[in-house]
Amino acid sequence: MKTRHANFLWGFVLILAGGLFLAQNLGYIPVLSEQFWMAAFAGISLVFFVAYFLSGIQNWGLLFPACIFGGLALTIFLATMGRTSSTLGAPILLAVGLPFIVAFALDRHNNWWALIPAWIMIVLAALIALVDILPAEVIGALVLFAIAIPFLVIYLVDRTRKWALIPGGVLAAIGVIPLTALLGGEELIGSLVLFVIAAPFFVVYFWSKENWWALIPAGILASLGLALLVAGLGHFAAWTIPVMNAIMFLGWGITFLALWLRRESQPTAWAIYPAVGLGAASLLSLVVGSLLHSSWPILLIVGGGLRLWFSLRPKKIA
Repeated sequence: MKTRHANFLWGFVLILAGGLFLAQNLGYIPVLSEQFWMAAFAGISLVFFVAYFLSGIQNWGLLFPACIFGGLALTIFLATMGRTSSTLGAPILLAVGLPFIVAFALDRHNNWWALIPAWIMIVLAALIALVDILPAEVIGALVLFAIAIPFLVIYLVDRTRKWALIPGGVLAAIGVIPLTALLGGEELIGSLVLFVIAAPFFVVYFWSKENWWALIPAGILASLGLALLVAGLGHFAAWTIPVMNAIMFLGWGITFLALWLRRESQPTAWAIYPAVGLGAASLLSLVVGSLLHSSWPILLIVGGGLRLWFSLRPKKIA
């Protein structure tokens, strides 16, 4: 269907709906019954289905209004039949997912991405049926895991798409949060999530020597997770704060030190500066404890002195 025809169809539907609402608000017609809206939505759905097949099945975007209005009609029908459970939302979710399935079926090579929203809508529709049975924490975790699965599948199907590990790992990590709360491990939630988020970055780093950049977020997140774990086990007592800071800075320093050690094969010679500075910050955290915030000027002076030393020292003659 040409754009002009599609605009005409949408314009007609919107004007008709606006006219009905206006007439109802002005009192010219009574409040419309559920049966009327069910029939109206079913009729609009049929119009868009006809328009879709007449315009060619490649124009799968027309299936969105066709399926959504059909889902609304089915939802109203189920409500009139006395259904009051959470499953009433399933038809709408399935209606949103169906056009994506059609898009993939029409062009599997270029529209592979359509499987992601299709899978998410189908899983959400299935989980809705379990809302009245399972705890909310479990439902929340299952939703996030379900969204993470397509990204992990993308990576497993095509190992060159390492980017998919990051959203997949992050979503899986967030999905752990409600489960941990359900098990009563609230003090460990933060560290566990940070470890899981760091995991895909570690995978990307160790998978290829060229992905040296992935070690930075991996090391930073893992160090934060370890620091939070120590603080949580100590219930954030006074002694845990300096130790937590020391672990965090030391982990960051080791991260950059590891990058510096690869300077022969990667452009990471610069990493020695944050490695030394963060190592000094870790030592200062243990020495001065809660006074670390007032020792930052000293750290800056030490860092500046090291920078001058590295820049002024005589270079090796090859």
